[in-house]
Amino acid sequence: MAASLNPAAIVRVIGRLLLIEAILMLIPMLISILYLEPDWIVFLATAALTAATGGLAEFFTKKNGSSVIRSREGFIITSVIWVIFSFFGMIPFMLCHDSIGFSDAMFEVISGFTTTGASVIPDVEKLSHGILFWRAFTQWIGGLGIILFMLAVLPELNKASGISMFNAEATGITHDKLHPRIRQTALSIWGIYALLTVGSTLLLWAGPMNLFDSVCQTFAAIATGGFSTRNAGVGFWHSDYIISVLTVVMFLAGLNFISLYNIRRQGIKSILKNSVFRYFTGIVACAYALLLLSTLIRGAETSWDSLFLYPVFHIVSAVTSTGFSLDGVESWGPFSLFLTIFLMICGACAGSTSGGIKVDRLIVMKDNFLNEIKKTVFPKRTYVVQLNGSALNNGLVTRISAFITLYILIIIIATAIITLFGYSMTDSLFMVSSCIGCNGLGYGATGAGGSFAFLPYSVKWLLMAVMLIGRLELFTFLVLLLPSFWKR
Repeated sequence: MAASLNPAAIVRVIGRLLLIEAILMLIPMLISILYLEPDWIVFLATAALTAATGGLAEFFTKKNGSSVIRSREGFIITSVIWVIFSFFGMIPFMLCHDSIGFSDAMFEVISGFTTTGASVIPDVEKLSHGILFWRAFTQWIGGLGIILFMLAVLPELNKASGISMFNAEATGITHDKLHPRIRQTALSIWGIYALLTVGSTLLLWAGPMNLFDSVCQTFAAIATGGFSTRNAGVGFWHSDYIISVLTVVMFLAGLNFISLYNIRRQGIKSILKNSVFRYFTGIVACAYALLLLSTLIRGAETSWDSLFLYPVFHIVSAVTSTGFSLDGVESWGPFSLFLTIFLMICGACAGSTSGGIKVDRLIVMKDNFLNEIKKTVFPKRTYVVQLNGSALNNGLVTRISAFITLYILIIIIATAIITLFGYSMTDSLFMVSSCIGCNGLGYGATGAGGSFAFLPYSVKWLLMAVMLIGRLELFTFLVLLLPSFWKR
């Protein structure tokens, strides 16, 4: 019989996380002060409210029973904290000079924390620097995960409870640790994340971007989020250099961060031997070849940008779930639309900041399908599914099959619901695939001729739920809906 839940431990951890969020809000407050903008008071008030709530949670639970966090408490904390962080994080959007309503503010901040990048603000250039920074910063915080950030800064969770939450939030099939202590693993991953952030910022700043835009665009690219500080997106700068840098940064952000860390210890050969990296690179190369073929068949213009730079940028943006877009993409033809939807659903590597099903799972499914075909010819032979040279047990393969089935089923159900509101199946499928894959790309009703801002509130709330489910990879969020989960 499972042990009873420990609500005090759950509230205590959530309270400490709110204290961290309050501290993080002081950064955009300083940005507003630096640019002499009145929105600084909004961040100060919100930080005070958030800190007060977190302090009360800590005060009322510090003498209340055990602080032990088991797997069930870990699942609850991991799922609920994204909603709670979003609730407090949306307050600046409601109180700032160019404020938006409750539903839109929740949509914007959930889209940020889940690194979806779908926006309901048609004119972002009218926002203050503080709000633009907070909007970008939410992506950077959510890129590796709120819980992973907490594990890096709260030493008391360097035990089994931390591992359970790490496993609940981390994306992918298996969750390898770099070090025996989970906090050391979290710090190592955040170290790589920070290093890439600094490198990208400096490279963009060396081009036509100012420092503020460089930081915000870097947050969006490293976290594969896609929020931009300009209405025209990255096309605002009309710079091949900017597009080239962002393409490389997005590609790196789509790789497993533990694999990136291992390059430091084992050299570049460690990642070149990684089968997931090779498949991911192969998917990008094949997608480019197919998009190039489509362009040539359509007889479109044949400049270097249109034949290489822009297609590669779009493919990497789609497969890594970044969602940066370029003008004119919707005119690339129906095959481009099909390929984009496939890439959004596919996703990049597990252990990255990207969304989607992930290449790792697709490799396992491919090998499993081949094994099943072989069994029809040689039924007495034993076949094993492998990933990077390691055999996977049948239970894990079954879980992956269930994940992919459930993923597609959620897309189908959500798409059907949105069509009830009068949207075409193509537009509905695209926006659901974009949100569950934490991508943010728009098409049709949400593309160049429309916006997520114009969607009915019911559709927006449905897409918010889809974003959260996609970011937490289904099971962590959906397990809370099981009655047996809450039984003693």
